[in-house]
Amino acid sequence: MKPHDPSQIPAGRRNFANGRTGSPSGERASLVAVTALEESVSRAIPSVAAFRRMATLSLRWIGLTVAAGALLAILGPFGSYMNGGPIRLLSYWIGAMLLGLVLYGSAYRIVSARAAFGSRIWLGALVGATLLASIPEALVTRAVAFWLWPELMQLRLPLPVWFAQTATIGMIAMAGVGFALRRSASASRDDLAGLPSTGPIVAPLGGDVLALQMEDHYVRVHRSTGSELILMPLGRAIETMQAEGLRTHRSWWVATHAVTSVHGNARSMRLLLSNGVAAPVARSAVTRLKAAGWVAHDENRPADGKR
Repeated sequence: MKPHDPSQIPAGRRNFANGRTGSPSGERASLVAVTALEESVSRAIPSVAAFRRMATLSLRWIGLTVAAGALLAILGPFGSYMNGGPIRLLSYWIGAMLLGLVLYGSAYRIVSARAAFGSRIWLGALVGATLLASIPEALVTRAVAFWLWPELMQLRLPLPVWFAQTATIGMIAMAGVGFALRRSASASRDDLAGLPSTGPIVAPLGGDVLALQMEDHYVRVHRSTGSELILMPLGRAIETMQAEGLRTHRSWWVATHAVTSVHGNARSMRLLLSNGVAAPVARSAVTRLKAAGWVAHDENRPADGKR
C-alpha cells in the first residue's frame, strides 16, 4: 500500500501514527466510549464490595438462625420436648427457623422499605406482616411435624392453636431483630455523622436519584428503577448530587422532585417518594422542610395539600 500523502488528507481529518486518518467526531466518540468504560469499572468495584457485604450478612443471619433452631430443639417449647428423637427435633426446629428467616425476613424488609423505621405505622405494619407470614409458617411446620411424629395427629391439636404458637415465636423473633438492628444502625450513624467530608469529590451519581439512605458504611441509592449500595459516607454522596434536595434525617437525603406527599405531623413525619419508599423526617428537620415549602406551616397539612 502506498503511504498517505498529507496533501491528500481532507480538511478536518488527521493523520495518525499508524498511517490512518480520522475525524474529530470519531475521536470524541472514542473518548465517550473510554469514559463510559471507566465509569462502569469504577461502579463495579463498590458493587463487588456490596455483594461481599451482603453475602457476609446472609451467612451471619443463617448461622444465628441455625443456632436459634438448635436452642429451641433443646428447650422443646410447647411440649415438643416430649416428641422424642434428638435428630428429628434438631431437623424440625432448624428447618422451621430457616423457613421463618425467609418469610419473616421478607416481611421485615417490605415493611421497612414502605414505612419510617420506629413509627406507629411501621410498628402496626410489622405486626400485621408477622401475622401474615405466620400463616404459611404454621401450615408448613404443622405438616412436617405430623410427618415426623404421626402420633401428633391423634392429639387433634386445632390449627388456630398451632398458628398462635407459631405467631408467638415470630413476634419474639421480629422484636429481637428489630431491637438489634436499631442499636446497630444508631451506633453506625453516631460514628459516621460527625465525620468531615475530606478527599476529592467523586463523580456525580448517575441516573435519576430519588433519595440517599445511610446503611452502616454504605449509602443506598434509591432510584425509580430500584436501589443499589455504594461504599461512601452519606455526606460525600450528598456532595455529588446535582439535583435539589434536603437532608430530612441523619441517615436520609431526599430529592425535591421525588416527594409525592407528606404524611404525619412534626412528631412523626415521613415523605412518600415516587417509587413508593417512605423516607423518615427528623423533628429537627421539620423547620427546614417548612422553609423550603415542602410542608405547610400548619404541621398537620402538607404544603401540597396531600395527606
